[in-house]
Amino acid sequence: MVYLSDKLKRQLLFVMTALVLLTAAATDINISSLPQMVSDFHSTPATVNLTISVYNLGIAFGVLFVGEISNRFGRRKVSLYGVACFVIASFVIVFTPSIYAIIFLRLLQAFGTAVVMIVSRLILKDCMDERDQIRGNGILLIGLMISPAIAPILGAYLAKYFGWRSCFTFSGVVGLALLSYCWKILPETNVSPLPKFSNLTSYVTQYKNIMQSRMFWVLTIIYTAGFGTYFAFIGVSSYLYINHWHFAPTSYSYLYIGLAAAYFVGNTWMMHMNKQHKTPQQMIAVGIYSTMIGAIIMLTPTFFNQHLFLVFMVTIGVLFMRVANAIINPIVQVRLMNHFQQQGANALGLNISISFIAASFAIWLVTLFPVFPLASLVVVSLIFSLISVLIYISNVKQIMQ
Repeated sequence: MVYLSDKLKRQLLFVMTALVLLTAAATDINISSLPQMVSDFHSTPATVNLTISVYNLGIAFGVLFVGEISNRFGRRKVSLYGVACFVIASFVIVFTPSIYAIIFLRLLQAFGTAVVMIVSRLILKDCMDERDQIRGNGILLIGLMISPAIAPILGAYLAKYFGWRSCFTFSGVVGLALLSYCWKILPETNVSPLPKFSNLTSYVTQYKNIMQSRMFWVLTIIYTAGFGTYFAFIGVSSYLYINHWHFAPTSYSYLYIGLAAAYFVGNTWMMHMNKQHKTPQQMIAVGIYSTMIGAIIMLTPTFFNQHLFLVFMVTIGVLFMRVANAIINPIVQVRLMNHFQQQGANALGLNISISFIAASFAIWLVTLFPVFPLASLVVVSLIFSLISVLIYISNVKQIMQ
């Protein structure tokens, strides 16, 4: 384990949390602009939603290899190149006239996001023990709490006064500032880099070994199910609230303050349970059942025809599921990294890859029937929630190991 001063650890947690916020905002900041993009490009919701789902797929691909690249070339160098890639893609999107070109550039943004997601956690692993890693991952995820609170609101007002492209200008400018700060303070924590990459057969064997682990699949399916429910909401919520329930884009964006508050509650609850020495199995159980409760709450108002009651209950259900995300995510990630030790980077990358593929699938599912956005959201949420509950119940002993 690499020794770093407490001051430098605080600085690293600050900049890495800010980077998590920035890359999460790449989805959140223009979420209220999706209906306007459909109009501007004379396109369809399914096509415009590719700017989200392809971004997720790009992350899903990138996380498979960025950890190993940082094992070879170092955490610092890979982090700097990744953030630079995100910044460049953001600025180019501003001047791109084609929705399909934007979709391609989102892949480049996704590479930078994949670097932030994996390498930041590997830096923590390099310099912290397991319990401190859980705390550190909880702090990193503050970026995911803050992003839904401010990014959609900021993006809605930027789009209102300067057009939706200004959202990407903002991302580029903030990314450039963080890149400069990283250049100044980011140390190299990988003190034993790989002398060379292993051959392709070796990597295939590593991933094969990981995928043969029951522990990997249990934790990944639980993680992925919660992830999928949230991205199903991301994929359909702007059309549901703006087009069907006639919210103004700026009013709709305030919903994300509630989502951020829910994530904060879940994150605080998780860290409290960790401080009280609750087992990972106990904490994961709380998260899973919170997801199921949220899905049931969303289902309830579909039997009534009261508009305000419908909006209220769907929103409350999503908030429950967001609390669950904050509880489950850091625990699963730390458990995977430490369970697989030297293959921890590959296990984490594969876990995140599968979860983002599932997120893209969830986004696609909820746009299959654009005339029935609420029904699509409820059905997809129930499916993912039931999967997580069933996997947990049938594998409690495995999680406790």
